Amino acid sequence: METVACGLCGSRHAREVVRQRDVTHGIADDEFAVVRCEECGLLYTNPRPSPEEIGKFYPQTYFEPPPPPRKVNRVKRWVMEAYYGYPPATPSHVPPRIQKWLVWPDRMLRVLRGKEMLPWVGRGRLLDVGCGPGTNLAMFQQQGWDVHGVDTSEVAIAYAQDRLGDRVRLGHLDQAGYPDRAFDVVLFNHSLEHMFDPIAVLNEAWRILDTGGLVVITLPNAGSLEARLFGRWWFPWELPRHLYHFEKATLSRMLEQVGFHVERVRTGVGSLFFMASLERVWGHRVGRTLPFRRLIEKLIAKPFCLITGHLGSGTEITVHAVKREGYRNTGS
Repeated sequence: METVACGLCGSRHAREVVRQRDVTHGIADDEFAVVRCEECGLLYTNPRPSPEEIGKFYPQTYFEPPPPPRKVNRVKRWVMEAYYGYPPATPSHVPPRIQKWLVWPDRMLRVLRGKEMLPWVGRGRLLDVGCGPGTNLAMFQQQGWDVHGVDTSEVAIAYAQDRLGDRVRLGHLDQAGYPDRAFDVVLFNHSLEHMFDPIAVLNEAWRILDTGGLVVITLPNAGSLEARLFGRWWFPWELPRHLYHFEKATLSRMLEQVGFHVERVRTGVGSLFFMASLERVWGHRVGRTLPFRRLIEKLIAKPFCLITGHLGSGTEITVHAVKREGYRNTGS
């Protein structure tokens, strides 16, 4: 185990806010602490497993073989082209304005359900950092992206390479050797919170992004209403695999410090984490399986998550930030 300073401001003044075991995989009986930096407010796991120790907390079953990607139907393709800037896949006899009008209800339903799509950027060169078994990469490739991925898990990369070949690489991002301005989009889909030095990783993402490129980060929202409601039993603490626990303010500040311009921050509306957290609390307090699960999810969890998500207190954060030359801080 190692004791570290704040990964955002470098301060060593912090107070404990959560303490919990590895309740997901039960690999160790030790409890791990989440602390809040008293200078900048960043939440992080401290003490934490060292880089040499962290591997034992990822069991072989952590990654599963990816399912086949769903085909992009005509309606979805028109939404992508009309509202997210995707180049036309095939010629159409329907004028673009008519297409946009016809698929407007589908697009609004996606917004309501929190299922908006990634906007097209530049030449469509995309890197998924922490790509896992390649589930997202396969989906983006089907949508027309030139996809690449990197991950530190040998198991995950084996799955991903079966589908995508040498487009995915084993190792850390700074070991991959990507050239400057190699990508238009860099994704961190539930991966940045696993990184030992997120600022160094984001600096590397800035280097390999083209001017005007987009970094998209999705991760748990430690400032969510769910996190306050469930406390130490909130599912996405995921100790000790999650080394950092971001809120909207701390994630935005870290991106700005590196030199990105934050364009959009939204929170998720899904009920997956709510139900997982509720099942943990119920199991701990009652010692039984949660009854009436489907009814609770339909009548309580989904409405709660939909409302809190659209009000900015949902259980996930998704941030879009742009690389702009001349915007970078001299001290980053």
